[in-house]
Amino acid sequence: MSVFSEKYYEALATGKFLCSKCKARMKFEDKWESTLICPKCGYRVETQFYGFENEEEFKAAYPTLEELEEADRRKKRNKK
Repeated sequence: MSVFSEKYYEALATGKFLCSKCKARMKFEDKWESTLICPKCGYRVETQFYGFENEEEFKAAYPTLEELEEADRRKKRNKK
């Protein structure tokens, strides 16, 4: 499992990171490539969130260990 979306890997393969707001080609904001910015509309997104519409969608796709354990406990309680 990866913390990046399929859209991110597709963008790496093609070299084109497209803005989710206006579809223009985005650029890395800094040399560390930690943030993408759209020169057309100004939309910014952290690289790890590229391909996700918001942080909640990202968190839902990759729950923490604690969240997984809690879900497991709930399942066990519901089976009783």
